[in-house]
Amino acid sequence: MKAWICLGSNQDNPKQQLEKAVKYLQEKCYITVLQHGKAVMTKPFGYMKQPDFANQLLEIETLLTPAELLVFLKNAELELGRKPSFKWGPRTIDMDIVFYGDEIINSEELIIPHPGAADREYLLLLLNEVIPDYVHPVLKKTISNIYKNLQKETKI
Repeated sequence: MKAWICLGSNQDNPKQQLEKAVKYLQEKCYITVLQHGKAVMTKPFGYMKQPDFANQLLEIETLLTPAELLVFLKNAELELGRKPSFKWGPRTIDMDIVFYGDEIINSEELIIPHPGAADREYLLLLLNEVIPDYVHPVLKKTISNIYKNLQKETKI
C-alpha cells in the first residue's frame, strides 16, 4: 500500500536529521521509499517559541497496516534520538502518517488523513509538490485545489 509520511525536525541540524530518517527508512525491508520532496524550512506550528522546522514528505510503499506503520514510525523516532517532549514542542525527528492509500481512520491512536492535511500550509506545500493530483479521501478534492484555496484564504 502507498502511504505518505511527513518528516519534521528542529533540533541538532534538522536537515541532517531528515537525511538520517530517510536513510533509516530505506534500510527497512518492509518499507520502500518511492520518492521524496525537497526539505523546506517552516515556522513552528502550535508552540511558536522554538526554532524553525525542516520538513519533508516521503511517498512510501509498505505491507504494514496503518496501525503497524504507526508503531514502527514511533519506534524509529526513538531509535533516531527523539526525546520525550510536550505537544508541538521541539524534536530531533517527527514522523507522521499523512495518508495511507485512500483509507479513513479515526481512532484514539491514529487519525488518517492527518488532521493538518487540509489546513497546514507547510504540509499542503509539501503534498502539492509530490502528489498534487491526489484526492483527499474525506474532502474529495485534489491536493492542488485544497492548497490553492488555502492560499486564497490566507491572502484575504
